[in-house]
Formats: sequence, structure tokens, C-alpha cells
Amino acid sequence: MLVGLGFRPPDRIAVWVGLSAAWLVQLAAFAILLAATRRRPKLVVAGWTAGTILRMAVIGLAAWLTLGGALDLPPEPTLVALVAALFALLVLEPVVFRYHYGTR
Repeated sequence: MLVGLGFRPPDRIAVWVGLSAAWLVQLAAFAILLAATRRRPKLVVAGWTAGTILRMAVIGLAAWLTLGGALDLPPEPTLVALVAALFALLVLEPVVFRYHYGTR
């Protein structure tokens, strides 16, 4: 809720769209990672690589749609929120992964 305090209404919507997209992309990337490692634990790098490619593709698609005007959102707050949230969630991914598998 604090996200909306410092922004004008169009920018506020753009930030929420970026954060929401990052959350959905991170869920998909983490699902790919877990699916890869359930079959074979040695596929951790393959799962992380697939998730990274997905993140990069979504950033590129969001940049293309916002800079091209197809989304009718201000591009700067949308892209900054998307990239910042994806980075923060990517940094937290090993913690969740370790918690999920119970390793130390």
C-alpha cells in the first residue's frame, strides 16, 4: 500500500502493473526450477537458466509494449518496478529453494 503514496495516479498504476507482472513471472520461473529439480536434482542450473530466459523475455516484451504505446502506461515506472521486483525476487529464490528442499 505504501507504493502508491509517492506517485501520481498514472505512475501508481504503472508501478502496480510492473510489480504484479514480476510476481507472476517469478511464480512461473520458480515452478520451472522446482519441476526441473524434482525429476533430477542435477538440473538446478538448467531450471535457473530457463527462469532467467523467461525473465529476460518478459522484460523485453514489457519494454516493447510500453515504449511502443500498446499498454498506455508510462514506460519508466512500469519497467523500473518490473526490473527491481524481478531482481529482488531472484535474490530471494535460493532462500525459498533451500527451504523447500530442507537443505542447509
